Amino acid sequence: MLQASQIVLDPIKQLRNDFKNGLQQVDNLILDSVSTNEPLVQTIAKTLISAGGKRIRPLLCLASGQLIGTLNQNSIYLAAAVELIHVATLLHDDVIDESPLRRGQQTSNMIWGNKPSILVGDFLFAKAFQLIVKTENIQFLDILSTTSSKISEGEVTQLRCFNALDLNVENYLEITEHKTATLFSAACHIGALTAGADKNTAYKISQFGKFFGLMYQIIDDIDDYITTNRGKSQGDDYQEGKVTLPVLLAFQDDPDKAFWHQCFSSDNQPPFEQALERLHKFDSFRKCRAIAKLYGKQAQECLQPITNDISYLMQAVVESSL
Repeated sequence: MLQASQIVLDPIKQLRNDFKNGLQQVDNLILDSVSTNEPLVQTIAKTLISAGGKRIRPLLCLASGQLIGTLNQNSIYLAAAVELIHVATLLHDDVIDESPLRRGQQTSNMIWGNKPSILVGDFLFAKAFQLIVKTENIQFLDILSTTSSKISEGEVTQLRCFNALDLNVENYLEITEHKTATLFSAACHIGALTAGADKNTAYKISQFGKFFGLMYQIIDDIDDYITTNRGKSQGDDYQEGKVTLPVLLAFQDDPDKAFWHQCFSSDNQPPFEQALERLHKFDSFRKCRAIAKLYGKQAQECLQPITNDISYLMQAVVESSL
Protein backbone atom coordinates (compact mmCIF):
# COMPACT_ATOMS: atom_id res chain seq x y z
CA MET A 1 0.00 0.00 0.00
CA LEU A 2 1.26 3.49 -0.84
CA GLN A 3 2.26 6.03 1.76
CA ALA A 4 0.06 9.15 1.80
CA SER A 5 3.02 11.34 0.84
CA GLN A 6 3.51 9.29 -2.32
CA ILE A 7 -0.06 9.64 -3.63
CA VAL A 8 -1.00 12.44 -6.02
CA LEU A 9 -4.56 13.64 -6.57
CA ASP A 10 -4.81 12.35 -10.15
CA PRO A 11 -2.02 9.81 -10.75
CA ILE A 12 -3.09 8.81 -14.25
CA LYS A 13 -3.13 12.48 -15.30
CA GLN A 14 0.29 12.93 -13.70
CA LEU A 15 1.64 9.85 -15.48
CA ARG A 16 0.33 11.11 -18.82
CA ASN A 17 1.90 14.48 -18.17
CA ASP A 18 5.25 12.89 -17.30
CA PHE A 19 5.24 11.00 -20.62
CA LYS A 20 3.57 13.68 -22.72
CA ASN A 21 6.47 13.96 -25.15
CA GLY A 22 6.84 10.21 -25.50
CA LEU A 23 3.12 9.73 -26.13
CA GLN A 24 3.21 12.48 -28.76
CA GLN A 25 6.05 10.65 -30.51
CA VAL A 26 4.01 7.45 -30.34
CA ASP A 27 0.95 9.15 -31.86
CA ASN A 28 3.03 10.72 -34.64
CA LEU A 29 4.62 7.37 -35.44
CA ILE A 30 1.24 5.63 -35.51
CA LEU A 31 -0.22 8.19 -37.90
CA ASP A 32 2.85 7.94 -40.14
CA SER A 33 2.60 4.15 -40.07
CA VAL A 34 -0.98 4.04 -41.33
CA SER A 35 -0.34 6.34 -44.30
CA THR A 36 -1.25 4.48 -47.47
CA ASN A 37 -2.33 5.11 -51.06
CA GLU A 38 -5.59 3.24 -50.43
CA PRO A 39 -7.99 6.02 -49.37
CA LEU A 40 -10.55 3.86 -47.54
CA VAL A 41 -7.87 2.14 -45.47
CA GLN A 42 -6.32 5.48 -44.55
CA THR A 43 -9.69 7.05 -43.73
CA ILE A 44 -10.80 4.25 -41.42
CA ALA A 45 -7.42 3.86 -39.72
CA LYS A 46 -6.84 7.56 -39.15
CA THR A 47 -10.42 8.17 -38.03
CA LEU A 48 -10.19 5.46 -35.40
CA ILE A 49 -6.74 6.44 -34.19
CA SER A 50 -7.51 10.16 -34.14
CA ALA A 51 -10.63 9.48 -32.07
CA GLY A 52 -8.27 9.35 -29.12
CA GLY A 53 -8.69 6.81 -26.39
CA LYS A 54 -6.87 6.31 -23.14
CA ARG A 55 -3.56 5.14 -24.68
CA ILE A 56 -3.08 3.25 -21.42
CA ARG A 57 -1.09 0.41 -23.01
CA PRO A 58 1.59 2.56 -24.70
CA LEU A 59 1.70 4.69 -21.54
CA LEU A 60 2.44 1.59 -19.46
CA CYS A 61 5.09 0.55 -21.99
CA LEU A 62 6.88 3.88 -21.66
CA ALA A 63 6.48 4.02 -17.88
CA SER A 64 7.86 0.50 -17.51
CA GLY A 65 10.96 1.57 -19.39
CA GLN A 66 11.41 4.63 -17.22
CA LEU A 67 11.10 2.41 -14.14
CA ILE A 68 14.41 0.84 -15.12
CA GLY A 69 16.39 3.41 -17.07
CA THR A 70 16.14 5.71 -20.05
CA LEU A 71 13.68 5.55 -22.94
CA ASN A 72 15.04 5.10 -26.45
CA GLN A 73 13.77 4.77 -30.01
CA ASN A 74 12.84 1.11 -29.46
CA SER A 75 10.60 2.24 -26.59
CA ILE A 76 8.67 4.42 -29.05
CA TYR A 77 8.50 1.73 -31.75
CA LEU A 78 7.14 -0.83 -29.32
CA ALA A 79 4.69 1.49 -27.56
CA ALA A 80 3.25 2.37 -30.99
CA ALA A 81 3.13 -1.31 -31.99
CA VAL A 82 1.23 -2.19 -28.81
CA GLU A 83 -1.37 0.51 -29.52
CA LEU A 84 -1.75 -0.62 -33.14
CA ILE A 85 -2.36 -4.19 -31.98
CA HIS A 86 -4.93 -2.91 -29.50
CA VAL A 87 -6.75 -0.79 -32.09
CA ALA A 88 -6.76 -3.72 -34.53
CA THR A 89 -8.45 -5.91 -31.92
CA LEU A 90 -11.04 -3.17 -31.30
CA LEU A 91 -11.96 -3.13 -34.99
CA HIS A 92 -12.42 -6.89 -34.97
CA ASP A 93 -14.26 -6.81 -31.63
CA ASP A 94 -16.78 -4.27 -32.86
CA VAL A 95 -17.60 -6.45 -35.86
CA ILE A 96 -18.02 -9.55 -33.70
CA ASP A 97 -20.09 -7.72 -31.06
CA GLU A 98 -22.00 -5.62 -33.63
CA SER A 99 -21.22 -2.63 -31.41
CA PRO A 100 -22.72 0.72 -32.54
CA LEU A 101 -20.49 2.99 -30.43
CA ARG A 102 -16.81 3.21 -29.56
CA ARG A 103 -15.39 6.14 -27.56
CA GLY A 104 -18.70 7.95 -27.93
CA GLN A 105 -18.68 7.74 -31.73
CA GLN A 106 -20.16 5.37 -34.28
CA THR A 107 -17.97 2.33 -34.83
CA SER A 108 -16.29 1.83 -38.19
CA ASN A 109 -18.42 -1.23 -38.93
CA MET A 110 -21.56 0.91 -38.53
CA ILE A 111 -20.17 3.55 -40.90
CA TRP A 112 -18.24 1.53 -43.51
CA GLY A 113 -19.40 -2.02 -42.94
CA ASN A 114 -17.91 -5.23 -41.57
CA LYS A 115 -15.63 -6.20 -44.44
CA PRO A 116 -13.58 -2.97 -44.57
CA SER A 117 -13.35 -2.96 -40.76
CA ILE A 118 -11.92 -6.47 -40.65
CA LEU A 119 -9.45 -5.77 -43.44
CA VAL A 120 -8.26 -2.52 -41.86
CA GLY A 121 -7.82 -4.40 -38.58
CA ASP A 122 -5.56 -6.82 -40.45
CA PHE A 123 -3.70 -3.85 -41.95
CA LEU A 124 -3.04 -2.40 -38.47
CA PHE A 125 -1.74 -5.76 -37.21
CA ALA A 126 0.68 -5.84 -40.14
CA LYS A 127 1.85 -2.29 -39.45
CA ALA A 128 2.41 -3.16 -35.80
CA PHE A 129 4.75 -5.98 -36.74
CA GLN A 130 6.63 -3.77 -39.18
CA LEU A 131 7.41 -1.49 -36.24
CA ILE A 132 8.50 -4.42 -34.09
CA VAL A 133 10.88 -5.55 -36.83
CA LYS A 134 12.50 -2.08 -36.77
CA THR A 135 13.86 -2.88 -33.29
CA GLU A 136 15.94 -5.71 -34.83
CA ASN A 137 15.30 -7.70 -31.65
CA ILE A 138 13.80 -11.17 -31.99
CA GLN A 139 12.75 -11.20 -28.33
CA PHE A 140 10.33 -8.33 -28.85
CA LEU A 141 8.93 -10.07 -31.91
CA ASP A 142 8.50 -13.29 -29.91
CA ILE A 143 6.72 -11.56 -27.02
CA LEU A 144 4.26 -9.62 -29.16
CA SER A 145 3.56 -12.42 -31.64
CA THR A 146 2.83 -14.78 -28.73
CA THR A 147 0.64 -12.09 -27.20
CA SER A 148 -1.31 -11.61 -30.43
CA SER A 149 -1.88 -15.35 -30.62
CA LYS A 150 -3.20 -15.42 -27.05
CA ILE A 151 -5.53 -12.50 -27.73
CA SER A 152 -6.99 -14.35 -30.72
CA GLU A 153 -7.44 -17.52 -28.66
CA GLY A 154 -9.19 -15.49 -25.97
CA GLU A 155 -11.51 -13.93 -28.53
CA VAL A 156 -12.47 -17.33 -29.94
CA THR A 157 -13.03 -18.79 -26.47
CA GLN A 158 -15.16 -15.79 -25.51
CA LEU A 159 -17.19 -16.24 -28.69
CA ARG A 160 -17.69 -19.94 -27.93
CA CYS A 161 -18.76 -19.14 -24.35
CA PHE A 162 -20.63 -15.97 -25.34
CA ASN A 163 -23.83 -16.54 -23.33
CA ALA A 164 -22.67 -19.49 -21.21
CA LEU A 165 -24.11 -18.95 -17.73
CA ASP A 166 -22.53 -22.17 -16.50
CA LEU A 167 -19.04 -20.78 -17.12
CA ASN A 168 -17.14 -20.79 -13.83
CA VAL A 169 -15.36 -17.69 -12.57
CA GLU A 170 -11.90 -19.23 -13.00
CA ASN A 171 -12.55 -19.91 -16.68
CA TYR A 172 -13.93 -16.42 -17.18
CA LEU A 173 -10.82 -14.89 -15.64
CA GLU A 174 -8.66 -17.11 -17.86
CA ILE A 175 -10.47 -15.75 -20.91
CA THR A 176 -9.98 -12.21 -19.57
CA GLU A 177 -6.28 -12.85 -19.07
CA HIS A 178 -5.88 -13.95 -22.68
CA LYS A 179 -8.16 -11.35 -24.23
CA THR A 180 -7.15 -8.28 -22.22
CA ALA A 181 -4.45 -8.74 -19.59
CA THR A 182 -1.91 -10.38 -21.87
CA LEU A 183 -1.43 -7.16 -23.88
CA PHE A 184 -1.04 -5.11 -20.69
CA SER A 185 1.55 -7.63 -19.53
CA ALA A 186 3.42 -7.56 -22.84
CA ALA A 187 3.44 -3.74 -22.91
CA CYS A 188 5.06 -3.63 -19.49
CA HIS A 189 7.44 -6.50 -20.26
CA ILE A 190 8.87 -5.07 -23.48
CA GLY A 191 8.97 -1.58 -22.00
CA ALA A 192 11.20 -2.80 -19.19
CA LEU A 193 13.38 -4.78 -21.57
CA THR A 194 14.01 -1.78 -23.83
CA ALA A 195 15.60 -0.04 -20.84
CA GLY A 196 17.84 -3.00 -20.00
CA ALA A 197 15.90 -4.75 -17.23
CA ASP A 198 17.27 -8.11 -16.16
CA LYS A 199 15.14 -11.20 -16.67
CA ASN A 200 13.71 -11.37 -13.14
CA THR A 201 12.88 -7.66 -12.97
CA ALA A 202 11.28 -7.70 -16.42
CA TYR A 203 9.16 -10.67 -15.34
CA LYS A 204 7.94 -8.86 -12.22
CA ILE A 205 7.02 -5.81 -14.28
CA SER A 206 5.19 -8.02 -16.78
CA GLN A 207 3.27 -9.54 -13.86
CA PHE A 208 2.31 -6.04 -12.78
CA GLY A 209 0.82 -5.57 -16.26
CA LYS A 210 -1.08 -8.85 -16.09
CA PHE A 211 -2.64 -8.14 -12.70
CA PHE A 212 -3.41 -4.54 -13.65
CA GLY A 213 -5.04 -5.75 -16.88
CA LEU A 214 -7.24 -8.23 -15.02
CA MET A 215 -8.27 -5.53 -12.57
CA TYR A 216 -8.88 -3.08 -15.41
CA GLN A 217 -11.23 -5.47 -17.25
CA ILE A 218 -13.21 -6.35 -14.13
CA ILE A 219 -13.75 -2.65 -13.41
CA ASP A 220 -14.84 -2.24 -17.04
CA ASP A 221 -17.33 -5.11 -16.58
CA ILE A 222 -18.81 -3.26 -13.60
CA ASP A 223 -18.84 0.12 -15.35
CA ASP A 224 -20.75 -1.30 -18.31
CA TYR A 225 -23.74 -1.76 -16.00
CA ILE A 226 -23.50 1.26 -13.72
CA THR A 227 -21.75 4.07 -15.65
CA THR A 228 -23.45 6.27 -18.23
CA ASN A 229 -20.60 8.51 -19.45
CA ARG A 230 -18.02 6.01 -20.71
CA GLY A 231 -18.26 6.53 -24.49
CA LYS A 232 -20.51 3.49 -24.83
CA SER A 233 -24.15 2.89 -24.02
CA GLN A 234 -24.94 1.73 -20.49
CA GLY A 235 -25.70 -1.98 -20.54
CA ASP A 236 -24.05 -2.75 -23.87
CA ASP A 237 -22.81 -6.11 -22.61
CA TYR A 238 -26.32 -7.03 -21.50
CA GLN A 239 -27.96 -5.89 -24.74
CA GLU A 240 -25.39 -7.86 -26.75
CA GLY A 241 -26.00 -11.00 -24.68
CA LYS A 242 -22.46 -11.01 -23.35
CA VAL A 243 -22.07 -12.82 -20.02
CA THR A 244 -19.54 -11.01 -17.85
CA LEU A 245 -18.32 -11.39 -14.28
CA PRO A 246 -21.17 -9.52 -12.52
CA VAL A 247 -23.70 -11.79 -14.21
CA LEU A 248 -21.76 -14.97 -13.43
CA LEU A 249 -21.59 -14.05 -9.74
CA ALA A 250 -25.31 -13.20 -9.59
CA PHE A 251 -26.23 -16.40 -11.43
CA GLN A 252 -24.32 -18.46 -8.86
CA ASP A 253 -26.34 -16.99 -5.97
CA ASP A 254 -29.75 -16.36 -7.55
CA PRO A 255 -32.21 -19.26 -7.07
CA ASP A 256 -34.18 -17.98 -10.06
CA LYS A 257 -31.86 -19.38 -12.74
CA ALA A 258 -34.67 -19.15 -15.29
CA PHE A 259 -34.54 -15.35 -15.16
CA TRP A 260 -30.90 -15.30 -16.26
CA HIS A 261 -31.47 -17.93 -18.93
CA GLN A 262 -34.22 -15.70 -20.29
CA CYS A 263 -31.77 -12.79 -20.28
CA PHE A 264 -29.04 -14.54 -22.22
CA SER A 265 -30.58 -17.56 -23.96
CA SER A 266 -33.86 -16.36 -25.37
CA ASP A 267 -35.29 -13.80 -27.78
CA ASN A 268 -37.50 -12.37 -25.03
CA GLN A 269 -34.82 -10.56 -23.03
CA PRO A 270 -36.16 -8.83 -19.89
CA PRO A 271 -35.58 -5.06 -19.61
CA PHE A 272 -32.07 -4.01 -18.60
CA GLU A 273 -33.42 -2.43 -15.40
CA GLN A 274 -34.65 -5.81 -14.14
CA ALA A 275 -31.24 -7.39 -14.62
CA LEU A 276 -29.55 -4.42 -12.96
CA GLU A 277 -31.88 -4.70 -9.97
CA ARG A 278 -30.99 -8.37 -9.48
CA LEU A 279 -27.28 -7.65 -9.84
CA HIS A 280 -27.60 -5.16 -6.99
CA LYS A 281 -29.77 -7.56 -4.98
CA PHE A 282 -27.12 -10.28 -5.07
CA ASP A 283 -24.28 -7.83 -4.40
CA SER A 284 -22.49 -8.67 -7.65
CA PHE A 285 -20.73 -5.36 -8.07
CA ARG A 286 -19.21 -5.40 -4.58
CA LYS A 287 -18.01 -8.97 -5.15
CA CYS A 288 -16.49 -8.02 -8.50
CA ARG A 289 -14.76 -5.04 -6.97
CA ALA A 290 -13.34 -7.24 -4.22
CA ILE A 291 -11.78 -9.52 -6.87
CA ALA A 292 -10.46 -6.47 -8.72
CA LYS A 293 -8.90 -5.16 -5.49
CA LEU A 294 -7.06 -8.45 -4.99
CA TYR A 295 -5.54 -8.14 -8.45
CA GLY A 296 -4.74 -4.50 -7.79
CA LYS A 297 -2.90 -5.41 -4.60
CA GLN A 298 -0.90 -8.08 -6.45
CA ALA A 299 -0.03 -5.53 -9.14
CA GLN A 300 1.24 -3.05 -6.56
CA GLU A 301 3.31 -5.72 -4.81
CA CYS A 302 5.13 -6.48 -8.07
CA LEU A 303 6.51 -2.92 -8.15
CA GLN A 304 7.25 -2.41 -4.47
CA PRO A 305 10.90 -3.58 -4.74
CA ILE A 306 11.45 -0.68 -7.17
CA THR A 307 11.65 2.46 -5.04
CA ASN A 308 11.51 5.40 -7.42
CA ASP A 309 8.93 8.05 -8.33
CA ILE A 310 7.62 6.18 -11.37
CA SER A 311 7.02 3.03 -9.32
CA TYR A 312 5.07 4.99 -6.71
CA LEU A 313 3.07 6.73 -9.42
CA MET A 314 2.20 3.47 -11.22
CA GLN A 315 1.08 1.96 -7.93
CA ALA A 316 -1.04 5.07 -7.33
CA VAL A 317 -2.63 4.59 -10.77
CA VAL A 318 -3.73 1.12 -9.65
CA GLU A 319 -5.15 2.55 -6.44
CA SER A 320 -7.08 5.27 -8.22
CA SER A 321 -8.54 2.87 -10.79
CA LEU A 322 -10.41 0.83 -8.19
